[in-house]
Amino acid sequence: MHSFLIITKDDAMHNLLKKSFQKEFSLLFSKNTEDTFYLFLNQEIDIVFLDILIKTEETNRLFEFFRQTNADPTIIALIPPAQPMLVQEAMRIGAYEFLEKPLKNEVLQFAVKRALERQELKKEIGFIQSQIKHLSSNDKNNGIMEHHYSRQTDSRENYQFAYKDVLQKFSKALAYVHDLKKLVDLIVEALSEIFGVGKIVFLLVDKEDGICRPFRCIGIDETTSNNMCFNAYDGVMMWLSKNHQILKRDIFEKKIASDNLKRREMIRIQKEINLLQAQLCIPIFIKGNLISVVALGNKITGKEFFDEDIELLTMLSRYIGMALENAILYQEVNLGKIHNENVLENIPCGVIAIDCNCKINTFNKSAARMLHSPTRDIVGKDVKHIGSVFADIILRTLKEKKIYEMCEIEHPATHSTFAVSTSLLSDKNNVLGAIMVFSDLSEVKKLETKVKTLENQAFYHMLSRNMAHYIKNHLVAVKTFVDLFPEKHEEKEFEGHFFPVAQNEINKLDLMVKKLTILGENGNIMRKMVDIRFAIDQAINCHTDKLEKQRVKLIKQFSSDTVFINGDCEKLQEAFSNIILNALESMKDGGILTVKLNKMILDNENIKDIFHSVNSSGVMSKFYNIRMPIEESKNYVEVIIQDTGCGINKEESKEIFLPFFTTKTHNIGLGLSISQRIIEEYDGFIYFETEENYGSCFHVLLPNLIYNENLINS
Repeated sequence: MHSFLIITKDDAMHNLLKKSFQKEFSLLFSKNTEDTFYLFLNQEIDIVFLDILIKTEETNRLFEFFRQTNADPTIIALIPPAQPMLVQEAMRIGAYEFLEKPLKNEVLQFAVKRALERQELKKEIGFIQSQIKHLSSNDKNNGIMEHHYSRQTDSRENYQFAYKDVLQKFSKALAYVHDLKKLVDLIVEALSEIFGVGKIVFLLVDKEDGICRPFRCIGIDETTSNNMCFNAYDGVMMWLSKNHQILKRDIFEKKIASDNLKRREMIRIQKEINLLQAQLCIPIFIKGNLISVVALGNKITGKEFFDEDIELLTMLSRYIGMALENAILYQEVNLGKIHNENVLENIPCGVIAIDCNCKINTFNKSAARMLHSPTRDIVGKDVKHIGSVFADIILRTLKEKKIYEMCEIEHPATHSTFAVSTSLLSDKNNVLGAIMVFSDLSEVKKLETKVKTLENQAFYHMLSRNMAHYIKNHLVAVKTFVDLFPEKHEEKEFEGHFFPVAQNEINKLDLMVKKLTILGENGNIMRKMVDIRFAIDQAINCHTDKLEKQRVKLIKQFSSDTVFINGDCEKLQEAFSNIILNALESMKDGGILTVKLNKMILDNENIKDIFHSVNSSGVMSKFYNIRMPIEESKNYVEVIIQDTGCGINKEESKEIFLPFFTTKTHNIGLGLSISQRIIEEYDGFIYFETEENYGSCFHVLLPNLIYNENLINS
């Protein structure tokens, strides 16, 4: 019966492994290094389960004990979830395999099966090596593979059978070693034992730079091995790539004697063979490409390598190639996994993934911090353990295939705001689960509130200053009239001159109050079906005299279809009138006023174009926000009012929607502010493009009532 040693301080882990294996295997338990040392000295242990909670000196002492006592158990490290650094440490100090908690029974059973197979193979390799030594001692006078013609045929066949059996078993052992370093160690040490070689250099080709460097050496000092570096496209490596056969030093020297090689190539190969101190150079290929070279030195007995050696080494090189391919692939996958886990653990966003059974299989460090739930308490549990708000969203993605992008939610307990995005996890046509990525917006919201407060303070400061300036200017005439009235009220000239001036200033103040009332009103918004062409025509009619007086040419380009929106005709007329008035005031010496009416679908591409126009012309004021559709494209009506006037400079363009901002001495500066307010009341938005000295183009977009109602009804 196989013996397992379970080293853990976790009672739950102790009970789980006991329940899984106590019927089939002999189980031993330990909670500290002293107990472990005692058990190893008095029991034969096949597999060790090492529960690594953190990297500790105690763990290091344990592995040092294994090395010193030559105890070579198969170690399965049990790692807390999402701890890539512990994974690397466990593999570095000698663990054969690692399993992430929480342990799944099928994964645990498979790992044990592999570990037991490896342990059996290790014993088999030990037996093989003892047989090799036995064969070597029987043939000590002639070398490992030397046979004299006087030897009987059946004896020769027995030797060949024994060696082929040895190598076949050894090749089988290679298939179970996935760690590249351990695999190369096994190959080098076994070749040294089997063929009685004192010097071996195992070289690997770097695919990126085409350089072949030593990976493991026996019998070569470190300084010499560090200085070895071979070009994969020259010398020995090129010869092996071309010929696909083992290079024997003595045969090569005969070729030199017969001058079958070019002199430069010959010198290069000979120099490299001497540097490697090799008698044989064995090429290892993966899919036809040279990936490794094993250089074998002289046999310790001083005998030559015979044809039987070459035949068996050729066969073995194929097995080594397959084993190397698996090990390199495993290393790449494992490094990729560790890299991804490192990224996952260090990104500031929370990441949660669930499988098709709604079980959580990924819960990274940021998610644990933001949701105040330890990873070990969440992974493997039902998704409901992350809270109803988050669970509802990721379950909708999994079951209804509803994808969320930057959806803001509030945590019911902490009242923190999170931006959540989700996606399905799939493999071709099969849904594997769902993933959620979220970030904490609490600090951003606090900052936004602070900025908004400061902006409001700045806005009201600007508003009060401009109001005071405007009122003061218009009160000058009224105050002068009131001050002089007691003394000069009987003078006809005084009354005839000052009275109309004062009355005009009071009318302007009254108009300002009315406009401020419109700008600040927060009552019920009237909504009814409005023909937008009628509202635009009425707005144009208000400025007919001004168009003629300033010699401005009007061009109207309306779509032939009737276009309706949901709004108030009088308010929309005022909004368009203010924009048209602004255009006319920029064309004092004549020009062209173009008014267009189009239908458009506002999709992602159009939104990008709009923002490009807005950002490039610098019109995105901090008091001006565009409200975009969130989930799906909508049908809009676009009204374009374009002039060929003086345009707006860059600095002024940032403030034109602010109340009381004007560049004209006689204007209040509320027109465009009111237009923006009205348009946004009816779920529309306004933006403009401008070029100084060439004119401006205002775009007003309002939802198309008929199209959107048909869309909703369908």
